[in-house]
Amino acid sequence: MNNSQWIIFSIICLLLFNKASRSDAFILIIAYLVYQSFIVDLSAASYYSTTASLNLITGLVIHSRNKCAAICSYSLVLVNVFGYFLWFAYLEPNVYNDISLKILILQVITIIPKGLLNGLGNIIKHIMAKFAFFDSLQSRVTLYKINSFKKKRK
Repeated sequence: MNNSQWIIFSIICLLLFNKASRSDAFILIIAYLVYQSFIVDLSAASYYSTTASLNLITGLVIHSRNKCAAICSYSLVLVNVFGYFLWFAYLEPNVYNDISLKILILQVITIIPKGLLNGLGNIIKHIMAKFAFFDSLQSRVTLYKINSFKKKRK
């Protein structure tokens, strides 16, 4: 495994500890372990067809829980077909590897619970507030909008 695969695997393992993402992360861990144990060392034609089948099964299993993660798995089926055509044309699989990695990262992002994402958004928002020298203890003046161009009824 290369560094990016270790990082994705580690993030998925960390998501096992969160109750909201536990089942999705468990499904992805099982699929990833099957991939690493049985599929990586296959010949090219068998590799692409078996990987596409594994992605299809993973998508079908996760579909009822998380449709976005399932769509990522379904798109990996098409990417494996593309990878097979690259192999058949004797081209380097760099494009296939990059597309697959980006879809896997997107899939991991989709299984992160929304509460965690909102928490990250709040952290970023508060960092920006601190950066703008916002002091929550200081009193503020409230501005009121005065509509001076009211239509007068006749």
